[in-house]
Amino acid sequence: MNHIPKFILLVLLVWPGFQGIIEAHTGRFRLTWQDDPATTMVIGWDQISGSGGKVYYDVVNPGPLPEKFAFSKTPDQVYNYKGMSNHFVRLAGLRPNTLYYFLVEDSEGVSKVYSFKTAPNKSTDRLSIIAGSDSRNHRDARVDANKLVAKLRPHFVLFGGDFTENDSEEEWLHWFDDWQNTISSDGRMYPIVVARGNHEYSNRTVIELFDVRNKDVTYALTFGEDLLRVYTLNSMIASGGDQKIWLQKDLAENPHITWKIAQYHLSTRPHTRVKDSQNAQWENWSKIFYNYGLQLAIESDAHVVKSTWPIRPSTETGSEEGFIRDDLSGTVYIGEGCWGAPLRRADDDKVWTRASGSFNCFHWIFVDQDGIEVRFVKTDGADYVKSINPNNIFEPPLGLNIWNPDNGDVIEIRRDREELLADDMSQDALVARGENGVEIEAGFQILDFEVSRTGSDVKVSWQSLNEPMRMKYELFRSIDHGDYEVVEIIHGEGKKENDYIFVDRNFAELNPGKYVNYRLKQTQLEGSEDPGELKRRKMELKSSRPGIRKNAPPAVRLSEGGDVLVHFEVSKPGKCFARLLSLKGEVKHWDFNMIKPGSYIEKLECENVPPGKYLLVIKQGEEVLQRYRVLVE
Repeated sequence: MNHIPKFILLVLLVWPGFQGIIEAHTGRFRLTWQDDPATTMVIGWDQISGSGGKVYYDVVNPGPLPEKFAFSKTPDQVYNYKGMSNHFVRLAGLRPNTLYYFLVEDSEGVSKVYSFKTAPNKSTDRLSIIAGSDSRNHRDARVDANKLVAKLRPHFVLFGGDFTENDSEEEWLHWFDDWQNTISSDGRMYPIVVARGNHEYSNRTVIELFDVRNKDVTYALTFGEDLLRVYTLNSMIASGGDQKIWLQKDLAENPHITWKIAQYHLSTRPHTRVKDSQNAQWENWSKIFYNYGLQLAIESDAHVVKSTWPIRPSTETGSEEGFIRDDLSGTVYIGEGCWGAPLRRADDDKVWTRASGSFNCFHWIFVDQDGIEVRFVKTDGADYVKSINPNNIFEPPLGLNIWNPDNGDVIEIRRDREELLADDMSQDALVARGENGVEIEAGFQILDFEVSRTGSDVKVSWQSLNEPMRMKYELFRSIDHGDYEVVEIIHGEGKKENDYIFVDRNFAELNPGKYVNYRLKQTQLEGSEDPGELKRRKMELKSSRPGIRKNAPPAVRLSEGGDVLVHFEVSKPGKCFARLLSLKGEVKHWDFNMIKPGSYIEKLECENVPPGKYLLVIKQGEEVLQRYRVLVE
């Protein structure tokens, strides 16, 4: 009888199940792009041990069985750098907006199955982007931000540099270990688009760790056919010279791109006093941004949170540190690097600063054909945030902490701002004129019917254009939606243009907290048509503060250098502001430090405003409280 040695029997018993559980000794995965994000992907990893690493990929998930995948590819590039064997496989010819599954097989086994999605190639598809930087020191804060990437599932991540403190091997091993927290629970990974910071001591660091193709680490990628082009600039080399020439040339060659975003490390105008301004970047980049219509610049390095209003380079009156607010054509600057680096005080605001602060955060950016939306996500406490719905990656998940400064939690940059401003002005004119005016004979109109409280009185005013002779006006009043009663009859003045005012004496004082409606009817004597109802205006009478409801936008006339008296209501605490706009942009800006809900009257000085037609908009954050048409004669 032949006896099988026990050790051989043991091998025979274990072997059938052993092959399936051996894992390749790979790790520290990352995804990047060198070319078209819709049809390519670079898969990178650290080959910790073993050899012969090979990527298998497919549009279906056959499980951890390499032979079942339709495609495979060996590494195109290997860099032995920073204590890692950085293997990169460059995939091409992929389908746009498609989910791919992949694994890595080597001499020691098979990795887990991961997935990625190529970028859309249609401009009608909306993009979700996470942007931030400066993850140097505090690993707990860095990991929190990484976990939120996994939970928000963006199309890609923009990272503006300063990954580690000292660019050392140990730090980079930790950094990539921490980056694995950006992988979602279902194995989904997200590409990272990287810039170099001052704590990356050479371009080699980002080239050999992320397979960046350009030796100067300056490059651009286009998303959604012609929806978005992202420029990555290098603050660690000369901003002028070749880099400036490349930037200007590329922007000039891509005027058809709807949205243009730049990311780079050093903040041109930092919002902390311990950091210096970057005048060379102002000269070489900011001016080009404005000249070629780049809408959003993402800055880093200062370790504070900031956002600006749209601004352009300028040294004219009203500018500060070389910029002036320009809502029509300016660039919005955000930053400045809070992914785990030591936070600094945000103690250097400018007149064009929208908001600033100091906390761990990154930017969550949506881009579509109509606009760009920017939110600032506070990244601490990521474990308490639910994962986003994969079928709606634009709806904030439960527990997500979005910064909400006084002027609102969303920055909106709209397409064709000059066209939109013109629409705003025409729509406002429709409310104040077209809807309110009733023609009795050719050219006759009633417009600017306005109700406002003045002390204890209520003032009712209107204007007539091309008024015929023998006109009679009847003013009716209703209290708390009761019957209308005539309170005054006024005979027309028979001129081409007239201003009428009726003061309802002591009515506000005697009727606190009540609603009053006024209705105006006109009659042309001696055979005129039946009276036509011209206008209603509601006003809630308050005993403490005067005001006018925000759904009554009037027109204002003033001589050059005069003042405007504006009325508006505030429904929630927060700062308010007013902007006087022409089709060329903002003409004047006023800030009101309102902190309590209520009704307000403010006098706006309009000194040095040239003759013309304007739109006056009063806002709290992004909410429009009141609009006025202003004619300066």
